[in-house]
Amino acid sequence: MTPIASDPVVDVRGLTLDFIDRDGGTVRVLHGVDLTIAAGETLALVGESGSGKSATSLGIMRLHRPRGTIVGGAVWLATGAGPPADLLSLSSRAMTTVRGAQVAMIFQEPMTSLNPVHRVGTQIGESLRLHRGLRGRALDAAVLASLAEVGIPDPVRRAAAFPHELSGGMRQRVLIALALACDPRLLIADEPTTALDVTVQAQILDLLRTIQRARGMAILFITHSLAVVAEIADRVAVMYAGRIVEQAPVAALFARPRHPYTRALLESLPGNASGKRLRVIPGSVVDVRRPPPGCAFEPRCAMAADPCAVTMPPAAMLGDGRASRCHRWAEL
Repeated sequence: MTPIASDPVVDVRGLTLDFIDRDGGTVRVLHGVDLTIAAGETLALVGESGSGKSATSLGIMRLHRPRGTIVGGAVWLATGAGPPADLLSLSSRAMTTVRGAQVAMIFQEPMTSLNPVHRVGTQIGESLRLHRGLRGRALDAAVLASLAEVGIPDPVRRAAAFPHELSGGMRQRVLIALALACDPRLLIADEPTTALDVTVQAQILDLLRTIQRARGMAILFITHSLAVVAEIADRVAVMYAGRIVEQAPVAALFARPRHPYTRALLESLPGNASGKRLRVIPGSVVDVRRPPPGCAFEPRCAMAADPCAVTMPPAAMLGDGRASRCHRWAEL
């Protein structure tokens, strides 16, 4: 269920992922996820915790093992030099040359992503040495240039620092420098501003926009914050219970959502409350170990009707880059 982007950098088709739960059973956490992102475009992946956002990023990066197994789909990445490559068909060794070089990821919490016993310059240099073959003075210069690009003052001193010696915002900039050091074609940002205060969050979002304009890279921005989506995204994919339930350009989605879950998310925003009591979505995210036979949002949906409980809604392409998975999308 994806409006095709022109000349996509990444084209995710039917990505299906199973995990092993604590009891040893198999749980399907992704059901045929489709996504495309073009060069210079930011696609925001939105949904509550447990909807499958991070599982999607792990599947794209092939970081789902040992507990996860990809059982279907393809992840086509434009290489720039030849035909697109399916990341899911690459060997483990070949995939290590892709991660960091062509696809990079910024994680949510820098203190758990950076190695606490190595200086930050050493960690950035390791990626540059592996993927670009730099050594000696050329390596040192590239490390300092990476730190300077993300707005870190006095990069010589910061490169010699350990992660715990930096502030939270500075550590997040180091993670961005590490992710962008080898000029990837696709950047996956998994809630990179959640742990930051509002001022630093705005600085990080502005930094990502500036670097994206300069490099023309594609960004998959994973978040649960619709306020962040409004700031940074060109298009939005709304996820629920391991499925994409709606996709649209950001302005169109905010103006007229075509799925009850999207509408419920927007109505829970303070800015949409018009001074009235905030609306809440009743219940909680469906237990993926026991999914309902029909629409997963049906138990919480104010518009649910007879077909919703027994039949999974088909994906409807609505034109103008929009798509919805709802029996009653036309009534919204």
